[in-house]
Amino acid sequence: MGLKAIFVGVDKYIDPLVPELNGARRDAIALWALFTDTVENLSAQLLVDETATHTDVAQSIQSALSAATEDDVVIISFAGHGSPDGNLILHDTVSSNLPGTALPMVGLAEQFATTKARVVLCILDCCFSGQAPARVLETSARPRSAFALTGIYGEGRILLAACATNEAAWEQPGSGHGLLTHAVIEAMSRAEGPSVSFPEIAGEVIRIARVEAERMGVTQTPVFLGNVQGGLTFPILQRGENFQAAFPVTAILQISGSFAELAQHGFPQEVVQQWVAAFPQGLNDLQLKAVNQHGVLSGNSLLVIAPTSSGKTMIGELSAVQAVIGGRKAAFLLPYRALVNEKFEEFSARYAEAGLRVVRCSGDAADGVTPVLSGRYDIAFFTYEMFLNLALRSPRFLNQLGLVVVDEGQFITDPNRGITVELIYALLLRARDRGVNPQLVVLSAVIGNLNSFDRWLGLPLLVAKERPVPLIEGVLDRRGTFQFVDTDGTTKSEALLPGHQIVQRREKPSSQDVIVPLARQLVQAGEKLIVFRNMRGPAQGCARYLSKELGLPPASSVLDALPTQDLTAASQDLRGCLAGGTAFHNTNLLRAEREAIERGFRSTDAGIHVLAATTTLAAGINSPASTVILAENEFVGEDGRPFTVAEYKNMAGRAGRFGYNEIGKSIILADTPMERAQLFKKYVLGAPEAVTSSFQHRDLPTWVLRLLSQVRGVLITDIPGLLVNTFGGYTASRANPQWISRVEGEISALVERLLQAGLAEREGELIHLTLVGRACGASSLSFESSIRLVELMRQVDISGIQPFQVVAMIQVLDEMDAIYTPVMKKGRSESVRAADVAQRYGHPLAQSLQRYCRDEVGFWGRCKRASLMYDWMSGEPIDILEKRYTTTPFQGAISYGDIIRIADGTRFHLRSAHQILSALFPDQPEFLSGLDEILRRLEFGLPDGAVSLVRLPVALTRGQYLALFSAGCTTIESVRDLGMEVLVALVGKEPARDIASIRSSMDVSRQQS
Repeated sequence: MGLKAIFVGVDKYIDPLVPELNGARRDAIALWALFTDTVENLSAQLLVDETATHTDVAQSIQSALSAATEDDVVIISFAGHGSPDGNLILHDTVSSNLPGTALPMVGLAEQFATTKARVVLCILDCCFSGQAPARVLETSARPRSAFALTGIYGEGRILLAACATNEAAWEQPGSGHGLLTHAVIEAMSRAEGPSVSFPEIAGEVIRIARVEAERMGVTQTPVFLGNVQGGLTFPILQRGENFQAAFPVTAILQISGSFAELAQHGFPQEVVQQWVAAFPQGLNDLQLKAVNQHGVLSGNSLLVIAPTSSGKTMIGELSAVQAVIGGRKAAFLLPYRALVNEKFEEFSARYAEAGLRVVRCSGDAADGVTPVLSGRYDIAFFTYEMFLNLALRSPRFLNQLGLVVVDEGQFITDPNRGITVELIYALLLRARDRGVNPQLVVLSAVIGNLNSFDRWLGLPLLVAKERPVPLIEGVLDRRGTFQFVDTDGTTKSEALLPGHQIVQRREKPSSQDVIVPLARQLVQAGEKLIVFRNMRGPAQGCARYLSKELGLPPASSVLDALPTQDLTAASQDLRGCLAGGTAFHNTNLLRAEREAIERGFRSTDAGIHVLAATTTLAAGINSPASTVILAENEFVGEDGRPFTVAEYKNMAGRAGRFGYNEIGKSIILADTPMERAQLFKKYVLGAPEAVTSSFQHRDLPTWVLRLLSQVRGVLITDIPGLLVNTFGGYTASRANPQWISRVEGEISALVERLLQAGLAEREGELIHLTLVGRACGASSLSFESSIRLVELMRQVDISGIQPFQVVAMIQVLDEMDAIYTPVMKKGRSESVRAADVAQRYGHPLAQSLQRYCRDEVGFWGRCKRASLMYDWMSGEPIDILEKRYTTTPFQGAISYGDIIRIADGTRFHLRSAHQILSALFPDQPEFLSGLDEILRRLEFGLPDGAVSLVRLPVALTRGQYLALFSAGCTTIESVRDLGMEVLVALVGKEPARDIASIRSSMDVSRQQS
């Protein structure tokens, strides 16, 4: 008997419309290796990815079947996408031309019927029809009918298919194989006795696959058809040389410290060279412990707690590249969009030459959501909210991940963002129960008592207290005395400033009296400073008076890089500061201005010596300084809440960044010697606060709704168990064993509200969310806001409103009321905002803003936000908006930071509303697509006709887009037709040059076509 085999596996596809897979290539290689290791004289072909083209696969199968004799057995194994109409999708298949580029099963059936082979065993690990999640390619041009299997099986023709004709074939996250291939490998390699035979083994294959599918929470039933007279026997499959070479068992990688060593372990040379150049000193102690003691390069999960600038991020970076080398995808989760953008640009530049595909998802138009959902990426950066939203929307997305890096993991304690971070952790923990267990690396700044945080996550712990750059921390009083902890750990005091230099400069003593002489002394010594202020106004004022007092030369290169159109009131202030060698960084600046400041401050010769910033700069943005000065120790906008010790440590950690300074210094300002001693004890000597959950009992309905969106159905009595999966529930139940029974009554009442609102329904004993309820649970909205939105929208005639009017309705949500909106509370001057709303949105919408309102001032705030957003989307210049919506300079003043904060909040929650409205009104596609347009207009602040300009391949500022629109440009083609002089006048020299170069390439491509 001769045995011939063809193993085909396709993960990657030329057609961008075909989603990539993770395990199909692995399936083919594993079966090829096992059979070649086990069966002597096997004639086997392996065709994967680029080699699995339509021509090569078709010719290989035809050749094997046509050459087979009556004594031969032919095995044909395919893993990849299957289309609803019965085609196997190959590497070069084009979705718009399946008949010409895919492999039809009908053709295979004909070849099976005509071959002389005694037995043909066909293993198909792909979908046949219907569902979309894993291994099915949906086509709009053809019906979703199942193809006929007749002819594929029969006497001597065995078909082992992954699933029924109306099911999807899933990939198993744990093994990295398709469920069917995993079951075949298990059944044929673990069976008792010297051999296995078909059809006897088929039952075990089906059983294993169904059990694994049930564990994953999906339905998949493999199909076995056909028979062989006398049976078909194979030896037990052995893991021999080929298998070991294809899937080596990786021990914990041990390295001595040089990045160059990593090239010997499979890391791309281009990547290693980048690391060697950036970090010639090699890996530091923290990174070596993560690799050598904790095995992060062997796929082990880890919780790392270490000071700012200790090299934590490189641990995640190393793990990510190792994951990509192993064919897995890596996700970085970050707290802010600015961080996502910074890391995306950094990684894109660093790894482009090595061929790594880097994408970002932060809620902006430039996001790579499509590549992420189709699996066409290697490393992705997400804000916490975007990751949670995508994970809840697409189970396949989570299944594909090999690594999740949660940066700034201490955000679980944040009163605003903590719920999102905690739900991400809970989601990943629950996923383990169904075999989805990506490597998890949590990176955290220094925190206090862990409160069993590491046990809840099930992660080993790596803690470091040392910084590569030593940090001096202390407090300076108005007498010039500096009390500090030196780099050797001893407490000391010294006269940092001569007393005569600290003079009162205004009517009352202020921090300015100390900051000016202190900054002058430090800058003269060659230092770079960050001065942290707790409000935008004081940050601007600080940079302004320092630019006048210090007499520094202008930061000319930064001034030249600033935008020139659609400027804010703060823009002119910034230019004045830069003229004196200082700058400020807050949300009153345009994004392009903030980015120019960040680049300028990082540069050693750009001329920014002092940067005054609000506390958001402390959240990880790369802003190296030798000394950090903290002028205040409390938040003004948050009821005067003092900084936590952890927040202080994060700001102090900005000083002495590795590669920039040999030592860092953090200075807190105090008024008196007594206050100096108090602040020194609280912050410098104080331990960071214990890790606590952001879970509050009042938020129980929201938590339950979010958790229910993660499961298909659950008994009411099991819902408290879902809560225990959260850190809050875990710690509460450990502290009080009666906690679960205490919340059971509240949960029963909550379920009744869900049922009455149509967000949930009963199915026997189970409760599960409806499509609308699932959309609410996957959204950013609280339980009450979700109910409120559904109720409001069900009361309106959807055919009678325009998408832009939803912008006004969004303002009634609790989340929007929580966004600080400057309103003049004395008198009734802000009452005109109601008339503004009526004029822009119509009287019914103005009246709806009174719903669920606490007081009249709250109503004015809603009207102010709604009207402001209307004008923002209409393209009104920023300086006009600031003047129009400012009541007085002291109360109710609107600045660009307020505008963009309200626009971002509206856009963020409108995106959630969009999901809910899609479930409420699936028969209104035009209305829903109109909301997509509104989201883009909110992001860029552009009128309807100008939105298409954002598709220009050159990123422009809002002012540049508006200038093009004012010149009559509404399409990319119309911009293309502008003369160079006109283009320069509208957008400036560099953008005009970029547009012109793209225009030239378009002309060449047109001529060639």
